[in-house]
Amino acid sequence: MPFGLSLRAVGRRYWKAKGRFVSAQPSRALSITCRGKSISREEVFRYTNGRFLMDENHAFLRRYVKFDLDQLCAVAASAGGQNSPVNAIEKMEGGFSKALLLRKEDGSEIIAKIPFPIAGPPKYTTAAEVAVLQYLHAHTQIPVPKVLAWSSDPSNPVGAEYIIMEKASGIQLFKRWGEMTDYDQFCLVKQLTRLEGELAALRFPASGSLYPCESMGQNDTYVTLDRETDPSGRFCIGPSCERGWDIQAKTVSSHSQLDQGPWPSLSSFGIALAERELARIEQNPTTAMSDPPRGSFEEQIAVLKMARDVMLRLDSDTLIDKVSQPVLWHTDLHMGNIYVSDEDVTKIVSIIDWQSIVISPLFLQARFPEFLSVDEDYALGTEIPKLPKDYDQMDEEDKKLADYKLQEAKMAKTYELSSGSQNKQAYKALFIPSFLRELFTRCGEASEEGIVPLRACLIELSTEWAEIGFTGQCPFIFSDEDIRKHDQEFEKYRDFHKIQELARKLLDTDSEGWIAPQLDFSLKQQQNEELLRDVMRRSHEYNKSPEEVQRIWPFLDRSKTKTHSQ
Repeated sequence: MPFGLSLRAVGRRYWKAKGRFVSAQPSRALSITCRGKSISREEVFRYTNGRFLMDENHAFLRRYVKFDLDQLCAVAASAGGQNSPVNAIEKMEGGFSKALLLRKEDGSEIIAKIPFPIAGPPKYTTAAEVAVLQYLHAHTQIPVPKVLAWSSDPSNPVGAEYIIMEKASGIQLFKRWGEMTDYDQFCLVKQLTRLEGELAALRFPASGSLYPCESMGQNDTYVTLDRETDPSGRFCIGPSCERGWDIQAKTVSSHSQLDQGPWPSLSSFGIALAERELARIEQNPTTAMSDPPRGSFEEQIAVLKMARDVMLRLDSDTLIDKVSQPVLWHTDLHMGNIYVSDEDVTKIVSIIDWQSIVISPLFLQARFPEFLSVDEDYALGTEIPKLPKDYDQMDEEDKKLADYKLQEAKMAKTYELSSGSQNKQAYKALFIPSFLRELFTRCGEASEEGIVPLRACLIELSTEWAEIGFTGQCPFIFSDEDIRKHDQEFEKYRDFHKIQELARKLLDTDSEGWIAPQLDFSLKQQQNEELLRDVMRRSHEYNKSPEEVQRIWPFLDRSKTKTHSQ
């Protein structure tokens, strides 16, 4: 295994300009704004892109990043070859990183991106995003921003890991989608499948994250790419940068040797998932009575060991082995991450936000893009979506809804069938039974969500063992009593998540209770309280008592618990 270059040496190469260290830019030159209003330097470091309905201080802390703003501007001033001071900063933020739009005196604009602590290990998060952008820019036709400068070493003069890149050209898709014709939308979706076909055609030797070889330290495990995939010899695959593999943040040092990648086979990846969750549960046992329902400590360990037994057998010639080659894939393609041309809205000119994008087995990666809505009753295959048979008997409102759902289904079908011609392997991966994908997803979240959904996958897998292609007997058997008990626990699990999903949907938020800055936060707090009271009144619909609903409500202000229960 080749040794990587030291991170400190890597960092230094970005601080010298013509043999001299770059000096910080004077602070008086800067105008700093956020959403059209002037802000202080401290507000640059704090998270201000919304509020949270629960644990707000903790949510803010996980998104706080302090760094030397003048040093960042000094690096940006010479980035891209044109030495021009930064005179204005517009602060932007996402859920996992801080982005600053830097405007220079010569009129050019570039983006500086700094990961939040919540994003995962910042060294890996930063270097992996750089590698993906650089690799795609050099070896594909996929339009991505060009990296101008970066460092994954926090000891650099900026004091934080960062990426400076070109500003994406064009305009975000969500600003044009509603005014596009059906034909234009179809053309854009087809272009997207062609670009994804390029991704699927890339051949990688392992699952993990893509990195510049120079970013890997002596203690990092990594494998280099072959010359056909990477003629320059600049890139390698190393540990996964996904947040779930941030082992040090969630387990004690005795488990620090857990396999974080790269994984040369599907089996080694699956085994590592199971081992990781076993370690976390052994470190932090959670009672069987906790929410969501998760089974006893002994049951959690037993089910994860069953999953590990399955993972051990995955390198044989099975149904999923045929679509398990490691691929790079953008798994968060919403309309804000896709930029189209101002002159031709069917032309994708940039795809952004490759943070935490990894190389993983194809059947776990291939999916419909986020901006294409796919209902549970959507049917894969060549049958063209149609209006409901009782459409003529519907009232006007129901007809409008049916028309909308038909248009959504047609667009999804366009994506599906275009993938069939442009990206055959990914198309085949869409047909893999969902419980086989869920086996990995549910295994990877067992320490947080419990083992009830994972056990559901294993029960289904045990009945389809031979059809999947496994040889020999399934290594575990579920009795009728086991299944009866599981069905009861799964019903409780489902009812728990019905309440969680209802709260998120009606409050238009996520699992942290994030509220967009444009919305009235006080009003959302009031709506949250009213919704809780309403669901408590209807608790029987969820097979819960009012007290149980209150206990599991995702956005409960504990200081007002007594008020709700009175």
